[in-house]
Amino acid sequence: MPITQSFDPVTPEIISPSQTVEPSPGFPETIIVTFQPHTIAAVEQELGASPVATIQLEETHDQDRATTPGNVYSFQYAGQTLGTYLSPVGAPGAAATLEMAIAHGARKFVVFGTCGALGSKPATGIIVPTAAYRDEGTSYHYARSSDYITVTTADQTARILTDLGIDHTCGKVWTTDAFFRETQGNMAKRVAQGCLAVDMETSALAAVSQFRGVAVHHFLHTADTLSTDGWDSGLLGVLPAEPRARYFTIAAEIAVRL
Repeated sequence: MPITQSFDPVTPEIISPSQTVEPSPGFPETIIVTFQPHTIAAVEQELGASPVATIQLEETHDQDRATTPGNVYSFQYAGQTLGTYLSPVGAPGAAATLEMAIAHGARKFVVFGTCGALGSKPATGIIVPTAAYRDEGTSYHYARSSDYITVTTADQTARILTDLGIDHTCGKVWTTDAFFRETQGNMAKRVAQGCLAVDMETSALAAVSQFRGVAVHHFLHTADTLSTDGWDSGLLGVLPAEPRARYFTIAAEIAVRL
């Protein structure tokens, strides 16, 4: 059976997310998800974030550190209680962590991370995915087979950014599991279909959220560029502190408007 036929909406799960978590008092309903350890550390220090839970499938040696994936922190922003956690990179880990946050009671998420621009960077650098090409395996366990999955929250996310006066570009993205197998041929196919960028989580998180009936709002900021000329690493992995803080603030402004 091909992986595209893995979706089983009939028989029960052998392991449910609720079996992996214990209820945590004060767990925030709205969560900001980032993939940048330094961002989480700054939130803890500058916004006085306090730990409320740990959501991870395996133990680590640094469970008490904010930079450990899965540590959930609560903080106040614009008079509201929000949460944040550092997500693992890649569809399987990001999806599993999202599942456990949902099991804790979170219902609204703002997910932001880097992406690779395809061809050339959009002028604004911020992309709101409207649909994601499913070049990963996780989403096929949550949604029926299709080339793309629609990001159903995109219109609301874009409206909020417009109201905030933040320039952005809306369009399709390509989600892949294989960072080192983004070939010229596959890139050309995605560009021909209108994809603006490539990332590693959007299609999976969209599928999980729609299956579980929660809202995940996505935005991406371009870090590197893939083109027929090759790869320009840009700011991938070396994003300065000021843009990191700005993107987190954008996520928080979206979160308090949901």
